[in-house]
Amino acid sequence: MSTQKKPKQAVRRHRRTATEKDGAITLSKTMKCVLWALPITVAVGLLLLLLSTALLLATKDPDRYHTAAALACLYITAFLGGLIATRLCRRRSPLLCGLCEAVLLIVLFTVLAFCLPDGWRHTQSGGFALLTRILLLPATMIGSFVGARKRTAKRRH
Repeated sequence: MSTQKKPKQAVRRHRRTATEKDGAITLSKTMKCVLWALPITVAVGLLLLLLSTALLLATKDPDRYHTAAALACLYITAFLGGLIATRLCRRRSPLLCGLCEAVLLIVLFTVLAFCLPDGWRHTQSGGFALLTRILLLPATMIGSFVGARKRTAKRRH
């Protein structure tokens, strides 16, 4: 009896793509990621609102810049919401993530606007309020595409 060992063959290893690891990208998986990103986005927005309020209260006239600070918080929140949603989806389908996150933010902010007292609702014209909500879409889309970018390896010289 001869027990010869067979030579080990080189095992070819290949990288599995994201769709092979986790299954195909579906709308339900994307919506689950976006729905997880929404409370995180709201928490980040509240933190930005708290910081901007503290900054405005440190000025001599806090009422002077409150509209600009509120709009900056709104669009930075939308940008970060798209970025978070895309990162939770493992940088896949940024268009769908950004679009879904934008729609959810628009619906959320519209519903919250109805909870405000009448004095707050009537200070802005309807066109301005509509424009501020529609501009959430490009801000969220830009955030989602920035979140989908992969880092490039730095070259050593």
